[in-house]
Order: sequence, then C-alpha cells, then structure tokens
Amino acid sequence: MHVLLIEHDPTSIELWSQRLQPLDVALTTASSLESACIQVDQIHFALVLCCIPVEQPGPLADSQDNMNPLVQKIRTRSVYTVSVVDRLNHPMIRSAFSSGFEDCLHEDCSAEELRAKVDHARKLKQAEERLAQAQKLESIGELAAGIAHEINTPIQYVGDNTRFVQSACNDLIAILATCEQLVATAQKEGHCLQDLDDAAGQLHAAMQAADTEYLVDEIPAAIDQTLDGVTRVSNIVRAMKEFAHPGATEMTLTDLSKSIENTVMVARNEWKYVADMVTHFSPDLPAVPCLPGEFNQVLLNLIVNAAHAIGDSLGDSPEKKGTITVETRLAKPFAEVRISDTGCGIPPENIARIFTPFFTTKAAGKGTGQGLAIAHSVVVEKHNGTINVESQPGRGTTFVIRLPLEQSTKQTIAKSAQATPEKSTQSWVH
Repeated sequence: MHVLLIEHDPTSIELWSQRLQPLDVALTTASSLESACIQVDQIHFALVLCCIPVEQPGPLADSQDNMNPLVQKIRTRSVYTVSVVDRLNHPMIRSAFSSGFEDCLHEDCSAEELRAKVDHARKLKQAEERLAQAQKLESIGELAAGIAHEINTPIQYVGDNTRFVQSACNDLIAILATCEQLVATAQKEGHCLQDLDDAAGQLHAAMQAADTEYLVDEIPAAIDQTLDGVTRVSNIVRAMKEFAHPGATEMTLTDLSKSIENTVMVARNEWKYVADMVTHFSPDLPAVPCLPGEFNQVLLNLIVNAAHAIGDSLGDSPEKKGTITVETRLAKPFAEVRISDTGCGIPPENIARIFTPFFTTKAAGKGTGQGLAIAHSVVVEKHNGTINVESQPGRGTTFVIRLPLEQSTKQTIAKSAQATPEKSTQSWVH
C-alpha cells in the first residue's frame, strides 16, 4: 500500500519513516505542495499524511488556500486524506476539514492510533478493489445469457455437422465394403466378366444411394463449418477468460487492439441487435503500459452504454440499426481510444455529472451509476490518463480515452511476451 507523507523537515521525515516501517507500507515523501501534486499524478496512493506546521513557519506553513490544488487533485481519486496537526483544537483542523481532508491526526499520536489510520486506509483500498471486481462480475452476470447464446449457436453448428458427417461416414463405409467385394471378385480365380459386372453394379447402386457427389461437396464444407464453430467458441471462452481475470497488480505492456477485440466479442449480444460494430486500429500504436483487466472493464462499460443509447434512440424501430465505432490512434505522448455511438446523446446539463458516483439517467433497476465513475477512476487514477466526453443530443456520443505511452519509473511495468501488436492496419465491420 502506498502512503504519501507531505513534510519538509528531514528529522520529522525520518521519524515518520521509522513509525511507518512496521506497518508494511511503501512510503513516498514530498517536501512541498508542488512536489506532492506531482507524486499524486504518478502513484495511486491509499493514504496521504499531510503535516501542517503551525508555530514554526516553513514551506508548508502558508495560506490554507495553497492546499487546495492538492486536495482538489486528491478529491478525484479514492484516497484517504489525513491532516497531521500539533494541536487537535487548533482552528487549522476546521480549515483542513473544510478543504477536503477526511481525518486529523496528532503529530505525537500513539503507535496504535497511527496503525488505526493505516488499517482504515488499507480497508478502504481493499473495498475499492472489491467494488471494482464486483462491478465487473455484475457486468459478466448481466451478459451471461447473451454469452450463452453466442456459444450455443456455433455449438449447434458443430452438433448438426457432426451428425451429418457421422451419417456420411456410415454411407462411405458401406461403399468401401462394396469396393472390397469388387476387388475380391476381380482377384478370384476363374471369375467371369458377368461376375465383375454384377459387383460393379452393386458398387454403382451403393454410390447412388449414398449420393457420393453430394457428399464430396458437403463433407469438406461441414468440416470447415465445424472447425469455424470450434474456433468461435474457443475465441469466446478465451475472451471471457481474459476479460474476467481479476487482473495483475502490475502494469503490463498491452495490445489495446486485442483488448478491444475481446471486449467487443464478450459484449456482442448486447450490441448486435441494435448496432453495427466498426473498429479501426492504428498500425502505429505500440503496446501500452496498462492494467488490462481494469481497462477491459472500462471498454465494456462504454460499449454497453453505447448499445443502450442506440437502443433508446431507435425506440419502436427494431428494423433499424445504429453504429458503434471504436478507434485507436497514436497521439504522442498518449495512446488514444475513441468509442462513438449514434445514440440519443447526453443532455448538456448532465455532461459535468456523468462521472459522479451513483449518477445515472437510466430507469430504476437499469443503472447503478457506478460504470462511468469506475471508468474515470481506472483511467485517471490508475493509468494517469484522461477520459473526456463529446456529445450532441439526438446525434450521439464519443468517449475519448488517452493513456500515457510511458508510465513513471515508480510504476512497475512487466513486459508480456504476447504484448506487441501486429504492425498492420486493421479495420473490421462486425
């Protein structure tokens, strides 16, 4: 668990380091508000301890307004913020709370008090992770019926074609038996031409009964369809496995195109009845440092929302379809993903609120208001990226995600053997 200590005094920093050492945390220090803001941009902290000198002027002992940029930045992240003070009755406490801090701690607190704050931050962090995973599992549960349908269709092809090939094999076995009789007749001593003619006639009759011309055409096609069905099922299972995996705690170099393909496949039953899916993948986009499981959840939320928006705009016109377009492009120093729909759009008065937890415009029981809030948390807090929305009521909405091509050296990035995308322009209509 990462902890940020804002303190300028080296002696005090050493003291806090010693006190935090037994608590199994990774401590980062910042000597000024400016450096603290930079650290918050680079690392996903669970706890911020902000020391505010009162009697001794120092780099941190200026107007409380100087705290606002940091507090505003922390407010967009799920971080437990604690103001460290020298007197618990000081007016600075009230000022700290009004600025957004969630708790206060005396600088001479006991080890038990400090441990309680750290444990509380750890529990909040764990609860956040469980909430994100629960939301992912909830999404999978909602998609389960559609995924079952997507698997059932190719499985039916496999079953039907297997039964056809089984019947064809029985016919071919009968023909082979007739061939063996013809060969045996030809090899028999003293055979006459009439015997060969009779055996050949039997073979011809067996071939006609089996309709060998039809079998020659249809057996390869049935086998191809069966292999295609098996491949489709395998791809769905693989996509589900990769999507539903709890995810690595370390960033890995990830092929965003592959992540998009997996998510599009998982969500297929949500969009295929209301929209055509178009994907454009940039050939220049390198592998991007990413938490693939978390990012897949963001993609799923946005694609499902796009399908719902198009469904709402179509109303009672099921014969019509809209379009969902997912594009990637290189926008140095970022990788950009754009998810657009031709749905009903978002009213201007709601644009500023769509990333607020529990805010939803969907009917009761159809939306929790967590999807976009979690998407914002994943992109901004965990990937140091940005997520913005462009919308025109009645015409559609575009979400623009930007992920840094390089993460801070303080973030661990694991190379994946399968992370490098193919260098070819890819564009599909699904």
